[in-house]
This record gives sequence, structure tokens and C-alpha cells, in this order.
Amino acid sequence: MATQSHFQTGEVPHGFVINESGGLIHYKHAIVLAVPNPNQGNGTVWGNGYLSFGSDWADVRLRVALHNGTTWSAVKNWDIIAGDARLAEKLPAGTQKVSIGRVKKSAGDMVDNAPVGWLLEYL
Repeated sequence: MATQSHFQTGEVPHGFVINESGGLIHYKHAIVLAVPNPNQGNGTVWGNGYLSFGSDWADVRLRVALHNGTTWSAVKNWDIIAGDARLAEKLPAGTQKVSIGRVKKSAGDMVDNAPVGWLLEYL
């Protein structure tokens, strides 16, 4: 049986969600992805899920939070480097939602509109 892959891509909205101290600026600049439950094993509709980001013109920090159906179980910052390859991580089993928003790296960080793309893949 041939393996199928599925993907969706989009852009992280402009505007900072989190300040340099970790406080909320405004959630209107965030995006939430409702995702199929990844990593369910062989023979299921959805295989391993991967989330990737890439940027250009500037390095960007993103806050990425994962929801497992009960709680926001993993919240961390991802540094997306414009000159590097895309940054990808495997989603944990049970992930149902992903929240993404830009983070100010310092008080002087004014780059809230550099292009950042996201890619959600299931293999």
C-alpha cells in the first residue's frame, strides 16, 4: 500500500503577540491551527505530524503552544533563522491545536512583519 502524505501551509500573521518579558501584548496577532491527531500508528488515516517554519529578511522568534485536548501541554519559543533551513519538529501524539504568535526578542525589536511561513505535514 502506498504511503500518502498530506500538508497545509500558511503565513504567521504580522504583529507581536508576546513582549520581551513573556507578557501578552495582544492575541489578535496569533493564529490557532486545529490539527488532526498525529502519530496514531500504522493503518490510521493520519501518520506522523510535523510542524515547520521558515523566514526571510529577518530572524524571528515565535511562541508555539500545543494543546492535547485537555490543556496547553507544551509552550516554547522557536527561533526561526532567515539564513538557515526551515525549522521542523514532530508533533506529539494527541496534539489537537497549535497556537502560534510572534515574540519580541528585546525591547528594541521592531521587526513584527518579516515573512514567516508555516508548514503542517502528515506522513
